[in-house]
This record gives sequence, C-alpha cells and structure tokens, in this order.
Amino acid sequence: MDLVKGLRKAAGTEIFGVADALAYGEKAPPGHRPAEYLADARSIVLLGVRMLDLPLDEIPATRKEYTVNFHMANTRLNHALFDAAGYLQSQGHKVFPVPYLEMPGWNLDKRPVLMLKALRHLIAVPRVHDMLNARVLWENLSFRHMAAEAGLGEIGVNNLLLTPEHGARVRFVALLTDAELPAGKPREPVLCSSERCGHACVKACPAGALSEDGRGTDKAACLKYYIKLGLPGMNGVRCGLCVARCPVYRPRFREGRKNSPA
Repeated sequence: MDLVKGLRKAAGTEIFGVADALAYGEKAPPGHRPAEYLADARSIVLLGVRMLDLPLDEIPATRKEYTVNFHMANTRLNHALFDAAGYLQSQGHKVFPVPYLEMPGWNLDKRPVLMLKALRHLIAVPRVHDMLNARVLWENLSFRHMAAEAGLGEIGVNNLLLTPEHGARVRFVALLTDAELPAGKPREPVLCSSERCGHACVKACPAGALSEDGRGTDKAACLKYYIKLGLPGMNGVRCGLCVARCPVYRPRFREGRKNSPA
C-alpha cells in the first residue's frame, strides 16, 4: 500500500495534510522548529477534525457543551495521532507525535494553579504582561502555523487557522517523521475578509485580545479572562467566541468573498 494512503487510513481523520519540515523550520523561531524535536524530521503530518456546530453557535450560553465538544475533538485526534504514528513506525520510520496536551485533569504543561490565579492581578503590570506574551504562553510547535504551511488553510485576524470548508471550527495535532512525504504549499490568503464580516471576531472577544490589524493574540489578556472562567485544561470551561463568531465556515460567506469585486 502507498505510504500516504496507509497513513490516511490509519489516522481516519477527515482533514489530512503534509508540510515540508525543512521549509517550515526555516520560518519558525528557535525553540519551535521540527528539527529540535526530531533531528532528521523531513515531513510534518497534520491531522484535523471539525467540531460540531450547535455547541459553537449558541456560545456563551452553551460554553459547557462547547468545552466537551472541544475536548472530545482533541481526544479523538490524540487517538488518531498514535494510530498514525504506529503505522509509520511499523514501516520503519522515526516518528515524534505532537499531541494536544491540555486535557482536563492532566495538567501536562505543569501549570502551577495558584501562581496562575495570582497572575490575574499582575497581568495589568506592563512588564509581566509582555513577559507572558513573549516567553510563557507560546506553543512549542504551532499546529495552526504548521497546518498553514501544509496548505490546509490560512491564519485569520482571529489568529486561528481558517480552512476553506470548515472555517475556524477545526482542531489539529501533528506528527513529525523522517519519511519524505509529498507536501502541500502555503495558500494565498483569500478566506479572511474581516471588512465584510465587520471584524466579528475582534468585536466578540470579551478579553479585548484581538486587533483589527491581525497582529496576533494578546495571550496575557486571554489568560486573564480564562482564569475568570476556570483555568483551561484544569476542568474549566473554554471561551470559544473567536471560533464561534468567524463566518468563514458558512458557504454563503465564502461564495460572497469569491464573487466580490477585486
């Protein structure tokens, strides 16, 4: 069986893509490069699933249901990831799975709960705020940026990956491997049309963590709001408004974008 076909079958996810690990590593900052986790990484396999619509549509009233939706998607992806990794390993390849770590009750990131709660009152201090954004709240390997490198979507104003079929309503995990697999290419950014949607994600964010110029997420402001809700990954509810209010998942919005005058 063709290696990619076997890999897709083993994973069983509706979204599948491959990024060139070397090309991505040239763009990523130190500490966030595939070769720092698997020295001879050649490919990044991205596995994704779409979350269910109704729990998202009614946020904030359905935040508990959305949180279950969110964690079930991540749990499903972690299972798929290890099935895919096992397949590649059985074919003689090195693999380094990059799972979703923020699982309820696990606290795999070893976040000190009391310290994080204390930070809620310190985040207003500019030095603490900037330190959190620059050093503490970074992902080691960014699923959304690796997925963008694979051509599965683009980064929107909400700093999330927007896919052509599902908008921002997706979750991803990744698999680093020494197998040289056919890789996708980054897409031209055509999905996010914040002028047409009136910067819906920016207006919806209760933490004020997004900006209309799309310069990224103020992670410290986001964390402060999450601490109010209950710490993420520690049996707290998820916010989800930046995902829920993005209209790119709607076919009519995408069609309107394609038909709008240049």
